[in-house]
Amino acid sequence: MYWYSFHPSPRAATLRLVLVALTGLLMAFGCAAAAADRNATLVIGRVSDNPREDIQRLRPMLDYVVPKLRRVGIERGEILLARDPVQLRNYLRRGRVDWVTETAAMAAMLGADADAQPLLRAMRDNEGAYRSVIFVRRDSGIESIDQLLGRRIALQIRSSTSAFYLPLLMLRDAGLPIVELASPDDTPAPGEIGFVMARSELNVATWVEKGLADAGAFSNRDWGNPTRMPESFRNHMRLIAQSDDVPRAVELVRPDLDPLVRDGLSAALLAAGDDPAADQALRAFFGTTRFVPIEPESAEVLAQLGIKVLSLRREVE
Repeated sequence: MYWYSFHPSPRAATLRLVLVALTGLLMAFGCAAAAADRNATLVIGRVSDNPREDIQRLRPMLDYVVPKLRRVGIERGEILLARDPVQLRNYLRRGRVDWVTETAAMAAMLGADADAQPLLRAMRDNEGAYRSVIFVRRDSGIESIDQLLGRRIALQIRSSTSAFYLPLLMLRDAGLPIVELASPDDTPAPGEIGFVMARSELNVATWVEKGLADAGAFSNRDWGNPTRMPESFRNHMRLIAQSDDVPRAVELVRPDLDPLVRDGLSAALLAAGDDPAADQALRAFFGTTRFVPIEPESAEVLAQLGIKVLSLRREVE
């Protein structure tokens, strides 16, 4: 066996050491620049099944807030949307998202599972709370939720508080077994309630109206909204259950966000309701009218809801 040994000249060896040192310095400068750029960027996120629409909702409020945070080092704003709750949780854990706007169940879950900190409540259309309702056709013969055993209930999407988490929690708290169905054509076992995803509130109402589902669920606001529950449909329906009220919407921040940024964001959002310059941004921001502090009662509701939502997720996912 022959060995070939290469011995660089002293000049070549020195040049290589210099190149290695320069490369290390450039990498260090690059990492430092990236960290500085990240620290100067406020990132807002949420779960979205319609990214284009949600970007249009989030961007005006982000553009309103960022200039008010320049004194604490924020120079730009970015939007990062998650495809599902698990991805949003991971974004928070990894520090990729600073500020999250979500409904109560999602906020509660992120608080319990990613230590996201509730910052403020959002008043939407001047309402600070809402609840879930379960409804059936008047001619169905169904009078209570225990009569849904062996039947199907239509829900919206997995990130919905009022049209997914709250109705399923009502069923589970009543001791009723639940199982996911692949389509409205599937039939649950006689001792189970099958839930099927309809993707929109209007679909939920339509599936119940047309007999594709025996019951449906969404918010009390959707029940009274003719674009979600047409009047011709509602005349055929009746409510059989309602949940307790929960906060309408919650703003959260990651737990390790710079306190100066956190407090500056809170102050800017609290002041937005009295600032005419924020009117357009507020309206775009899911119909928000103002932001208010989270009182102890709402904090307790979110804490208890977070425990229940995490338990439910393990059961249905």
